[in-house]
Amino acid sequence: MNPRPKYLLIFASSTFILFLTLYFGINNAIDQEIEYPKGFEVLLLPDKKQTNLPDIYYIILDEYAGTDSLEKNFGFDNIEFISELSKRGFFMPSNSYSNYPFTLLSIPSTLNMQYLNFFSEEVGIDSTNLQPAKILRENNLVMKNLKSQGYYVVSFYAGADSVPLLVDEKPCNSRSILSGFDKRSEILCTFSEMPKIKDRTSRPVFVYAHMALPHDPYVFDEYGNPVSFNHENIDTATERKFYLQQLKFTNKKTIETIDAIIAKSESLPIIILQSDHGERIGVNWDDPTKEMVRQGLNNLNAYYLPHDGRISLYDDITPVNTFRVVFNEYLNADFELLDDRHYWVSSDKKPYDLEDVTEIIDEYR
Repeated sequence: MNPRPKYLLIFASSTFILFLTLYFGINNAIDQEIEYPKGFEVLLLPDKKQTNLPDIYYIILDEYAGTDSLEKNFGFDNIEFISELSKRGFFMPSNSYSNYPFTLLSIPSTLNMQYLNFFSEEVGIDSTNLQPAKILRENNLVMKNLKSQGYYVVSFYAGADSVPLLVDEKPCNSRSILSGFDKRSEILCTFSEMPKIKDRTSRPVFVYAHMALPHDPYVFDEYGNPVSFNHENIDTATERKFYLQQLKFTNKKTIETIDAIIAKSESLPIIILQSDHGERIGVNWDDPTKEMVRQGLNNLNAYYLPHDGRISLYDDITPVNTFRVVFNEYLNADFELLDDRHYWVSSDKKPYDLEDVTEIIDEYR
């Protein structure tokens, strides 16, 4: 017998095991105590553990356009979806805008309850290094605080860019170095499994569900049927048709999922439904018009806060204050609310080169 195949097999197996060790070691290393950047505010809940804590569902629909953008850019009136949310008791600012126009800053800003503009000085406005923002996303204060209170933290990432590592469970996690991922099946799994989380634990839950919907790739028509979309040489009008189909499907599944979550809850949960930024099809990042700035920031923002929690909400609230309000109302925090401001990046390749565009957004309110 030729021993060569045996040795090759041993070598290949050893190499693969080493690769797995390095891969998971690097990723798990992110989930450590970190040295926060200068200017970062470490917001902590009171040490005393509380009782009767509400379940919290934070659902991010990536790049879901605000009602104003849908009307102006798509000729689409989203009143049916908005009305269904309103009937269920959601509070929605009349014309909401995100703090940043893309995920890499928007999500860590929301999950750390503060602006990330200190990166402009700490890292530099010409930096293309995305790791500092990613580290704050992976080690965010919202999850750390909730875990300190005994929350069971669950993360669905459903085709979105990444997933925080401070979690107890990652259902529907088909993205791996072995299998890749299928956006359709992962999203359908997320909608299906989200209401079932409470069946698996008696602890209060924090569910982080970040779905790449209606964000491309476009894989659903409005009825949920598969579609095929090729980005090459696509014009803005055609892409918007695909986007709108996927948004209509998103509306249907989101309402179904919210109803299922509430129906399975023994006590009323907190549900936050947001998009991390607006729709950006055709936007010129480096030289945007005022209308493009509005388009990139006009987002979805809806809050289901039981037991009069909505009294602390207000019409101009932005994501940076979302969990300051929630923690103040339900977890005995006393966090000061920040001024609601909006920033643009001069290039999607220079994430820390920020321009304050609050005055532009105020013109559209």
